[in-house]
Amino acid sequence: MWEKDRPLVILLFFVIGLFPMSAFAEGEKTAEAGKEFHTTLFGEKIHVPSRDRRSVTAANFGLHWIPNGPSEMETLPFGALYVWRNWNEDNRQFRGTFSGVVNDIDYTIGLRTYPNWSLLFTLDNFILPRGRSEYVEGQRISESELEWSYVFAGFGVGYRFPMTPFEQDSAINVSLTYEPGYRWFRGTNDTSPRYGVPKDTYEGRIHGKIRWDAMVRNLMELPHRGFSVGGDVFHGHRAQWDAWGGAPFDTPDFKKEQTYISASAYAVFAGGLPAIESDKHRLITSIHGGIGKDLDRFSAFRLPGRPTGFEWEALSLPTMPGVQFNELFPRQYAIASVTYRYEALFFLYPYVTATYGLVERPRFTSEGISNTTDSLPALGGGIVTGAPWKSQIELNYSYNFGMFRDPGGAPPTKGGHGAFILWSKEL
Repeated sequence: MWEKDRPLVILLFFVIGLFPMSAFAEGEKTAEAGKEFHTTLFGEKIHVPSRDRRSVTAANFGLHWIPNGPSEMETLPFGALYVWRNWNEDNRQFRGTFSGVVNDIDYTIGLRTYPNWSLLFTLDNFILPRGRSEYVEGQRISESELEWSYVFAGFGVGYRFPMTPFEQDSAINVSLTYEPGYRWFRGTNDTSPRYGVPKDTYEGRIHGKIRWDAMVRNLMELPHRGFSVGGDVFHGHRAQWDAWGGAPFDTPDFKKEQTYISASAYAVFAGGLPAIESDKHRLITSIHGGIGKDLDRFSAFRLPGRPTGFEWEALSLPTMPGVQFNELFPRQYAIASVTYRYEALFFLYPYVTATYGLVERPRFTSEGISNTTDSLPALGGGIVTGAPWKSQIELNYSYNFGMFRDPGGAPPTKGGHGAFILWSKEL
């Protein structure tokens, strides 16, 4: 496997060392997002004009590759349209990510009588008319395959308080919404006759959320200095919920899982290296964690294991390197990561990342499939660079020492590679 991935790793470290520190002034300040910037590069004067970060429309496309990963999911394309509008003077914001299968919309309308208070309207859906299996130690459990989709609307109240450093996304946002929704299910040709298909059901949930973003971002919208913290609490109840599931997994306790609760929290910090007074060297640390009560396959956390972006809401999403999208569905998890990032040029940022996770996941045991909490250490690195036509490219490679991978024709082995390429363009 190393032989297959060696070119990618060599390319990564070649690019990291391609641009010497002498190519720019070490004492020069880093270009910050949205602000006008002047510099000299290889004797040429460079001018970056200011831009309005309150109005952003961007598209991104990428490819995520997990060699010997979950069957039918080793290579996954992904993409989304991102829309952000912030009318600060009216305390009105719109944030939407659209991919067709997954869409997430939040619209905030400020109350004129109470300037910091607002009404919230949300929409969250996952609609995919094809079967989805769960995976154990990298192997597809086809007997558990189901078509399952959901759509949740939402309405409630929110409070937004602008905070230092008073960028357009610097604020404390607190909200409480009620989210009426509907889940529907279908079996497939691969679904085992012993695996019960859940009934379609109305589901209502209460969602409490807090976001505090005090992060200054650089020209590539990467965290530069400051912090972002927050959390979510869900309390959900399904109107119709009978026995479902079964072998080869344990039969769920559907009576308990009809009503569930989950809570998650995160913190991201960005700053310089100790004893080094330079904007070029950045240290980014993050912690994500979640725990729940009476969670099942459909209410459990889903660890994306994919690039998510770095704007104020995307920072709340946990990422486990070397894991395919939605491969892990824990009821509890904790993930910590440390990233060192270097500004090789004002638009070029190589980085290395170390991640350690404690994640609940299903494992094969002598008594069948059982959930255990395992450690998932990972190392990786990549590069983010500006590209023509107001675009940006990220290349990433990682190795997860704790994930099981199925080489085919042999027992699963521990440890696996992952890589992605992401192209983003502002429209």
